[in-house]
Amino acid sequence: MQMRRTLGVLALSTALGACLSICVSSTANAGEPQSIAPQETLTPRGLMFSLQLAQSDGAQPGMGSQAGTSPAGTDRTGSVPSGTGQTGAGQAAPDALNSRIKETLARKLPSLFAREQDRTAVSAFYERRNYAPLWVTPTGANPRANEAIGFLRGVAADGLDPADYPIPAFGADEDKLAEAELMLSASVVRFARHASTGRVAFSRVSGAIFFDQRIPEADEILNKLSAGDSPVAALDAFHPQAAEYKALKKQLAALRAPAPATQGKDQEKESSSAAKKTKSSKKTSKAKEPPSPPQSSQSTIDSVIANMERWRWMPRDLGANHVLVNIPNYTLSVRHDGQEVWSTKIVVGKPGEQATPLISAAMKSITVNPTWNVPPSIIRNEYLPALSRDPGALARIGLKMGRNKDGSIRVYQPPGEKNALGRIRFNFPNRFLVYHHDTPNKHLFAKAERAFSHGCMRVQNPDQYAETLLRLSQPEDNFTSARLRSYFGENERNIALKRPLQVHLSYQTAFIDAS
Repeated sequence: MQMRRTLGVLALSTALGACLSICVSSTANAGEPQSIAPQETLTPRGLMFSLQLAQSDGAQPGMGSQAGTSPAGTDRTGSVPSGTGQTGAGQAAPDALNSRIKETLARKLPSLFAREQDRTAVSAFYERRNYAPLWVTPTGANPRANEAIGFLRGVAADGLDPADYPIPAFGADEDKLAEAELMLSASVVRFARHASTGRVAFSRVSGAIFFDQRIPEADEILNKLSAGDSPVAALDAFHPQAAEYKALKKQLAALRAPAPATQGKDQEKESSSAAKKTKSSKKTSKAKEPPSPPQSSQSTIDSVIANMERWRWMPRDLGANHVLVNIPNYTLSVRHDGQEVWSTKIVVGKPGEQATPLISAAMKSITVNPTWNVPPSIIRNEYLPALSRDPGALARIGLKMGRNKDGSIRVYQPPGEKNALGRIRFNFPNRFLVYHHDTPNKHLFAKAERAFSHGCMRVQNPDQYAETLLRLSQPEDNFTSARLRSYFGENERNIALKRPLQVHLSYQTAFIDAS
């Protein structure tokens, strides 16, 4: 079990169980001024993100009883019997129910779906099926509805709040059945959106995060749920399927499991004594509160939930070959078919405005003997003040100055062993203009906390990294570390990756380690 100080975006300190090790890392991006800590609710079962921080997929007022409660007509197991309706004149007929759903769509859609395109998509879904219900029969909820309700009530296992996906009360008359039909559709659509792209939009956390997410459309979600006999598999498929996410989910269940019953006479006496001291206060209690997890594990639960949320932001398909960077752990890992094939230490961005961003992008090329074009922010904030004090400061460290076509100042460093990018740069184009590269400052890799860059990531063993990537991308070219080092010199040389690899810059303060 590994324990480190945890700071930063959505990060919480963790204390871990011994049976399955979670590594809790110190963060490099603590104290970012642009970060916004999300509102949160602390329950006896752990942190739950508040309803107000939902992505803007529409508030759902008046949607019946909350998840976790038993609506009218449910049995003790929480399932809704399908035979609770009336018979004879009071029983809804199928055609009449379809007509009532059509009428209810016009009245209820604006309150169930805030986005106009959602209202259009849901209307089109029901129109295509001639307004036949997906969840109800003339006598109540159907088995598909029962399974969906059971699933939504269990989403706390994934760190979500069941209260965000209200369960309607099912009646037997046409009005209540039609409303229940649309309310349950709204709840499953909201769940699918949260599971697919995050309960809290990453843009609300930091401007230094961007993932090119695809938000599933409402009719697409409902079509998937109507395609098979059981909606459970379809709903579960919206969750991240990465092994790392599933491992966190398993650990969350273990952390929430009740502690073993105390044994031994001394423990029984101590419990009995404590019970007597509080007996008077218990007399007025009408409901037994669920036991809270020990304080030492509460922060661990919250940290696991926060990290599961960050996995929801990331792409569902990481790629058969991909690079996974864990910023707060200062590590880079190359993966092939889900297995780590190589890893190394890295240096990441300084906390604050120079923090390394969270992104996913395709690595397309490797540059040997790169020229370093100094970013304008560094010229403005660091080099111009240095030049005003000492006109020869840049020349002494091998930097040259010129002007761009628009007249702006250009500062660059030609290739060489003292180049700030070292001998190799790894290029994955992205909006933040960050990349992986070598460094002449090798001594920094000996430090435990390695947040010293302006946002890019310095790699400890760049020649080995390049060899690993090229063997995955184009094994037929027989690139080796020795061959790459033979290219070192004064001229830039670009090597295109024939099969680009995805690079994922992640922020995992709780994760399952190799053991």
